[in-house]
Amino acid sequence: MFNLFKSKASTKPLEITDANFNDLIFNYDKPVLLDFKASWCQPCHVMISLVNRLAKEDEVKDRIRIGVVDIDMNPALAQHFAIQSVPTLLFIHDKKVRDKHNGLIPYPMLKEKTLTFIEDFS
Repeated sequence: MFNLFKSKASTKPLEITDANFNDLIFNYDKPVLLDFKASWCQPCHVMISLVNRLAKEDEVKDRIRIGVVDIDMNPALAQHFAIQSVPTLLFIHDKKVRDKHNGLIPYPMLKEKTLTFIEDFS
């Protein structure tokens, strides 16, 4: 029958802030994908839907931490990473930015780029 008590990993990106960044991202030992966005940015709304979809993929779950940073609410993080435009994706491992993508990216490319990053840094 149904297992109502089955444990499920979160399939939604974490809201990353200036305050929780060190605990949730900087001190994390697995690969990280950060999506920098702004509420006024229309392409960001498209990107967040793609990132949400990616977070639900079985090949991605539990292998990478995915977070979303609102640059208006968290200016220190935007400044620290020198975010010049949104949306911007950062691929981070061992406290270093390993890859960066500015602007929208088609979902197949996002998934492929993420899976390659996971394989390279897991």
